[in-house]
Amino acid sequence: MSAEPISGTAIAHAAVTTVTFAGLWANTDAGVILGAFAGATLYVLTSRNLHWWEKLLYGLASFLSGLIGAKYMTAILNATLNTMLGKIAPGTEVIPVPESIGALVAAAVIITFVLMYKSRLEKRAAAEEGK
Repeated sequence: MSAEPISGTAIAHAAVTTVTFAGLWANTDAGVILGAFAGATLYVLTSRNLHWWEKLLYGLASFLSGLIGAKYMTAILNATLNTMLGKIAPGTEVIPVPESIGALVAAAVIITFVLMYKSRLEKRAAAEEGK
């Protein structure tokens, strides 16, 4: 007899259960945790030329940056959106961005900027060695 492969439903269930317990344990809003998880998943699925273990580590770093940067990114998104909305349609009401969206954007964007900066530093170091 052969063992059944793990189905996508089982994997999704394990991910949601893990995120739920992490939210209860960390005393953090579940929406923020789900947003950070979604942003980390988005980053991992769109990353190219990485080994599976690199994707796992970058996914974890992305998830943590989403949790940590949620409030800051939400403030940035609120300020940017309301400034742009004020220029397009003066006198309109403020549209608040939820913190879960800030976590999603932070998780997807922060790790990308860190890796771009790392790449620049490596290129600069290689150029200095070549001199």
